[in-house]
Amino acid sequence: MILFTAGCSGGNAGKSPKDIEKAIYNELQKGNYEKAVEMLFENVESDDDTPAEQKAEVMKAFTEKTKQSADAKGGLKSFEILEEKIAEDGKTATVTTKVTYGNGTEDTQNSTYVNKDGVWKLNMNKWYILSKERLNKKKYHRHIILI
Repeated sequence: MILFTAGCSGGNAGKSPKDIEKAIYNELQKGNYEKAVEMLFENVESDDDTPAEQKAEVMKAFTEKTKQSADAKGGLKSFEILEEKIAEDGKTATVTTKVTYGNGTEDTQNSTYVNKDGVWKLNMNKWYILSKERLNKKKYHRHIILI
């Protein structure tokens, strides 16, 4: 699943990668795409200093793409967190999620997290930088939430 902002909101202190993943997918399942993308952005590890206005553009584009993609598959019917694997050193984790869509198709998503100062964040810096570059060219890259 799932894909970027600046700064640490601190809102996920004490939450496991599985908790973050579940919260985002719950919003997607309810059809709250804007909220899901907002949560995604809040939980991405980044040292980015992109202006707020440009971030808002990226979020809007991702929300639209996420909705279009979900609608094309009949929406997100259900999801199941299959596994949360935290590395022995406690610095990284992977969450595997099975997603079932309204049209009956299924997909398995893997999300990678990093533990930064005791707070889990999605690890997608390289992808976000690429997205920003494409946004600057007015070409929106495929959304990060693989719906």
